[in-house]
Amino acid sequence: MALIGAATPATSMTPVTGTAAPVGSPVPESGRTDPDLTALRHIWERQAEAWARGDGNAYAMNYTPDADLVNIKGEHLHSRPVIATQIQRYFNNQLKNTHLLRLEEKVRLISPTMAIIVRKDCVLYGAEKSCRPDTLSLNTSVAVKHLGKWMITSFHNTLVMPQDDQRPPFRISSTS
Repeated sequence: MALIGAATPATSMTPVTGTAAPVGSPVPESGRTDPDLTALRHIWERQAEAWARGDGNAYAMNYTPDADLVNIKGEHLHSRPVIATQIQRYFNNQLKNTHLLRLEEKVRLISPTMAIIVRKDCVLYGAEKSCRPDTLSLNTSVAVKHLGKWMITSFHNTLVMPQDDQRPPFRISSTS
């Protein structure tokens, strides 16, 4: 996909107060509601609704047919059908009776047809109302607009690890 024309980046950061209620309409710096930012936020809402129902097919419909998804386990799922199948396996097992809670979201329009979305959220099990440290994640999505519809073409998710000032962020091993 080629990007044509100059991009006018728009960014909107929405902190969430810690409730499971959907975030309101985004308002960019200009003070006007941006329909693209609103549509991009609706992707998460559709995903969260499908997740809560345990519906892998509906969850995957937010992705392009050739999308890539890297989950917190490092599994690389390529294509909407593979995403639907694997996510359904998780919904039937480890993620049964769970739902998502969005804590923060930053949407950046890179061009009229491409956006980057960075979110902090967590998985809530059963009747949980707040995040546990072991379910907090940070994820990045690349969304593309095709024929007037925004979809995720790439998604990467990682668990947020507690910061330990005594431990380096990674260990370099030496062979000496």
